[in-house]
Amino acid sequence: MSPLPETTTAMNRRVLLIDDNEAIHRDFRKILTPPAMASADLLAAEAALFGAPTSGGERVQFELVTASQGEAGYELAKQAAAAGRPFAMAFVDVRMPPGWNGLETIERIWAELPDVEMVICTAFSDFSWEETLRRLGRTDRLLIVKKPFDQVEVLQIASALTHKWNLEQQARRTLSDLSSLVSERTHDLELARDSLLAMNHDLVAARDAAEAANRSKTMFLANISHELRTPMTAIIGYADELQEHMSARGAALPEREALETIRRNANHLVAIINDLLEISKMDTGKLVVERGPCDALSILNEVILLLQPKAAAKQVTLACEYASAVPGRIVTDPLRLRQILLNLLDNAIKFTQRGEVHVGVRLQAADEPRLVIAVRDSGVGISDETIERLFQPFAQADSSTSRRFGGTGLGLAISRQLAHLLGGAIDVHSEPDVGSTFTLSLPTGDLDGVPMLGSPSDLPPAGAASARPDPVPGVAGARILVAEDGRDNQLLLLHMLRRVGCEVELVADGAACVQRMQQAPAAFDLVLMDIQMPVLDGIAATRQLRERGHRVPIVALTANALPQNQEVCADAGCDGFLTKPIDRRRLFETIGRLVGDRAAPRA
Repeated sequence: MSPLPETTTAMNRRVLLIDDNEAIHRDFRKILTPPAMASADLLAAEAALFGAPTSGGERVQFELVTASQGEAGYELAKQAAAAGRPFAMAFVDVRMPPGWNGLETIERIWAELPDVEMVICTAFSDFSWEETLRRLGRTDRLLIVKKPFDQVEVLQIASALTHKWNLEQQARRTLSDLSSLVSERTHDLELARDSLLAMNHDLVAARDAAEAANRSKTMFLANISHELRTPMTAIIGYADELQEHMSARGAALPEREALETIRRNANHLVAIINDLLEISKMDTGKLVVERGPCDALSILNEVILLLQPKAAAKQVTLACEYASAVPGRIVTDPLRLRQILLNLLDNAIKFTQRGEVHVGVRLQAADEPRLVIAVRDSGVGISDETIERLFQPFAQADSSTSRRFGGTGLGLAISRQLAHLLGGAIDVHSEPDVGSTFTLSLPTGDLDGVPMLGSPSDLPPAGAASARPDPVPGVAGARILVAEDGRDNQLLLLHMLRRVGCEVELVADGAACVQRMQQAPAAFDLVLMDIQMPVLDGIAATRQLRERGHRVPIVALTANALPQNQEVCADAGCDGFLTKPIDRRRLFETIGRLVGDRAAPRA
């Protein structure tokens, strides 16, 4: 390679590294932004590349910016370009769970910043060269480097590609200058016309990019929901069955507590999935709440029990006290209240390295009484100017927060909106290096006849109720055809339904379901139809059954819980919609409602 010109020091040497491995970040910093004294190998390589003396250990410096996920790298690239300081090149890892992979990240960046030179870094053959070219196109802006790579290789690639980028920009500026000279000689109307056409083109491109991003986000959320909810169905379902069995045979307390821990943590994972879905509902204006009598303090106690092991592992004290007598029951949405409390307490523990997380509960007497729950921690704290950013989706106090503490940045955004929908509010007071207090206040509703509690010890013990649901009329004797391809979930549904007296037959795909109904159209009182199945999916199978005149009730059973999925199922002809993990109470109630007196116990 010929030596770079004297203007090298004024060139753009901004490099973006997107890799979920912090060790890779450190390696690149050592190579591209080393201290004053560098290794002999790197100095020799630099001398060969730049044709410059390397005495004294002085090295050409690159400006390196790092991101741990594709989404974050994409935002950094856009922000840098908008600020007039674009990246000349990017090193992109292929595998970066749980977000975008390397190819999707490059596609997103190139969609807006096509000039960036790209280097794919991978230790695996995740995608063939043909698949990579199909997705990214044949271009001279793409290299693939296999891990592990050495320091000289990285330095050479960074030097060559940043040099290439700068030369192209210089050529473009020259062409732009020539074009300007020609344009100055054209008519003013032609200039105005070109300006309007360019503006329209940009608006169309921006609209298309926004629509594509929204479609991709929705598809991503649906896929994530399905892939996680499906195994969680079996985990939670069998945990419920085991809990019922243990209660019946009087299992020892440690066994019951261990099982209850499994159930609580499995439900916590489902709550994280629900957070992603809630953001989608917020974006589409379909986030709703359902108010009713709610045992708010028991919900708070359950959340504390769930998070107690996490706090204990960090040697953080998690305690709750009532500053006044508080109502044992309020009128609100118990599901949404649990979401808010889980987010607030989990955040407090996550950002507290030592000390305590204190939950204070009191009743605020006013024209409209309110239940006030204040979560105070002795954690890192935040400054006033960054507080509002906490309530923006996917945002945290600073760009390093997610790497240091983890998390999606969704919890507080969802919590504040939920609090507003419930007629309440979340207020924040914080001081850096001292701690933060997040205060939730909710209207209680009418308190006439509501028992007042003086301390957490007045609550009934958690898990005191039986795990077995009360019998539901109309379920016993129901003849049910279950169309489900997952073997674990087949066996779970078979066991659950037979336990309450149903007659059950299993098929593994939609085509088999249609065939069985054709063979015996009057043999079943209800069909439980999984939506994602091989051969023929549940939507297509439902449509075929309705087109052939079958009027049997069909209940969609799906791990895709977005609102539009329910609409699609209803349009196809489904009479009910249940999401995974399976709520046994809702399952039995739905069967009872749709089957009614059509089914009767058989001898």
